[in-house]
This record gives sequence, structure tokens and C-alpha cells, in this order.
Amino acid sequence: MDRKQQRGFTLLEAAIAMVILMVIGLGVASLFTYSISANSRADDRELAMAIAQKRMEWFRTIAFTTQTRSLAYSYPNGGLAPTATAGVTETVTNAGRSYTVITTIQDLNFVPTGNPDAGAATRKRIQVAVTPIGASTLFDTVTVYTERSTQVTGIY
Repeated sequence: MDRKQQRGFTLLEAAIAMVILMVIGLGVASLFTYSISANSRADDRELAMAIAQKRMEWFRTIAFTTQTRSLAYSYPNGGLAPTATAGVTETVTNAGRSYTVITTIQDLNFVPTGNPDAGAATRKRIQVAVTPIGASTLFDTVTVYTERSTQVTGIY
């Protein structure tokens, strides 16, 4: 047989094909590493949400009364007194991971002057923000809000 009639890949064609496959393979590998880190962040957010929900459920179990509205906040046995503007910061561990929990309680409405209990809070905003320690973005923080009110007689 004549060499010119034989068909096949040259060494250059095979090398080009290998380079193209290598570029595609590197793209797929980077996609896998991105998905692994995204799944890890999603796990952290899920556990952070569980912590935030547990705290909110605890807040909902506290009766909003004249005794608890000025009792200092302290989990798991504190009250609903306003916290500093920056809130109260705690470190919590859940499923072997550490989280920063910032709880902020703010008084919104007050009993008007001249009424019994004047100046006492009638409505509070409670915010719980949970961030995984070592979080890389602000999107990793889970923030839950609620408002609590107490019954006060009269028109305000």
C-alpha cells in the first residue's frame, strides 16, 4: 500500500485534541470545587437558620409582662429588656460548627405620660442575626426579626 492512501491522525492533531480535552477537564474540575464550597455554605446557612429559629421560639415563650420587659436579656433564662445598639454577641456551636449570634432588642412604643406605667415599652422589635464563624460573605448571615407587643388599656 502507498503511504499517501493511509488515513489517520498526525501527531499534531492528537496533541491539539489532548489540549482541548484538558481545557474542558479543568473547567469541569473548577465547577466541582465551586459546587462543593457552595454546598458547604448552604449547610452553614441551614444550621444558622436552625439556631435563629430556636432563639425566636424561645423569645415567643417569654410572656411580655411588666416583669419581663425590663429583665436583662440572657439566653436561656433572661428577659426582654432593650440591648445595646450593637446587640448582645454570643458564640454558639451547632453540629460541630461555631456561629456568632447577635441579639438586638429595641423598644418601639411606650405608654404615654400621665398614664399608669408611663414610659414603659408596649412594643419591642427583636432581631437575631446568626453568622458562621469564618464566613466569607455577608450572604452567609441569617437574620430573623419579630415584634412583640403587650396589651395596655386605653387609647394610644
